[in-house]
Amino acid sequence: MRSILVIWAVVAGFVVAFATLHSLAAPPPVEPGMMPYTPSRLEWLALELEASYRQDFSRDSDQDVHYLAKPPNTILIFVHYRSEASAGTVDTAINTAKQLVNQGASIHGWSSWVKVEVQRKAVSVSTKNR
Repeated sequence: MRSILVIWAVVAGFVVAFATLHSLAAPPPVEPGMMPYTPSRLEWLALELEASYRQDFSRDSDQDVHYLAKPPNTILIFVHYRSEASAGTVDTAINTAKQLVNQGASIHGWSSWVKVEVQRKAVSVSTKNR
């Protein structure tokens, strides 16, 4: 009989300890911007590429290069270029962007499923604000 009481006391102790720890945990976030979110592997790769390697038009650059996730397994490289840009310059920018995607996928061990797609478009860019 005494061993049953000891077992019940131990179980009750665990329940009280668990309830105490649970009640001390941080309250759930209230603001929408504080809700937890875990990006997919594809979203994470696109975010890394965009943050590290995006290229915007400038005095020294005739192209604009951006990386986007295209579910389920493709990184979309958007290349906008000035109409006066040489084809060789644009091709070099695209090839470099592809290499960066493949390198990023390889670093994470995701090369087996990451695909690359390129969209290119000539655009007219105003030089007033440069």
